[in-house]
Amino acid sequence: MPGFILHLSAGVLAIDAFQNLNFHMSSREKNDFLMGCLLPDASKKKDASHFRNPKHHGNIVEYPDLELFEQKHHGLLGDMSCLGYEFHLYIDRVFFRDYLPRIVEFQDDAGKVVKKWTDVTWAVLRKNQKRLKVKQFFSEDYYYGDYTKMNSWLVDKLHIPLTLQTDVKNLGIEEVDYAKGEDILKELKGYLDVPKEAIADLKVFDVEDLLGFLKKKTQIWCESKIQDMAHRNEVLK
Repeated sequence: MPGFILHLSAGVLAIDAFQNLNFHMSSREKNDFLMGCLLPDASKKKDASHFRNPKHHGNIVEYPDLELFEQKHHGLLGDMSCLGYEFHLYIDRVFFRDYLPRIVEFQDDAGKVVKKWTDVTWAVLRKNQKRLKVKQFFSEDYYYGDYTKMNSWLVDKLHIPLTLQTDVKNLGIEEVDYAKGEDILKELKGYLDVPKEAIADLKVFDVEDLLGFLKKKTQIWCESKIQDMAHRNEVLK
């Protein structure tokens, strides 16, 4: 999954995009939206909380099936925390489906591109063609370590709020316990010990390229949500 700070980064970008589209949120609505951006990770049962389609189980990369979420919770999307929850799923989906293949290729022993855990041996970095054992790639030395190195820089650059109100009302998303939101905030603050200068030592990501990707995909999503809201309002008239 993208890290907590990356999800908050995307959330801040979404709030800015909504503002530019003349969809204005109150301070409390912004708070609830950002909490919603974190809540899918407030469960150890990630398949359920991320609405993963069982037909993709066993893939190296699994991402949310947004249709499964919308079929079940479409009526809740007028609530800001629910909207943020959906946005988290969307960011996971586009990150793993569209962005991850731009930075790494998974191969078997023979160098053939593969999708299944049972077949993969190597992760080949796009930026320098370095070949890593796949477990080495998904480690603090590379993939997860880069998240940690980006965190403080992103918080500073995007002015990400780290003190959020966690008393968000759950209107019906049973896949997570909203009370776990406070635990998430405590956990993410533990990832900010690395100074922002660590951004210079990324091994997998290019942070400016990643931000550009998130901005583009966020804009697309926000525009679609504005259209959905307008349509829903017309239906209710």
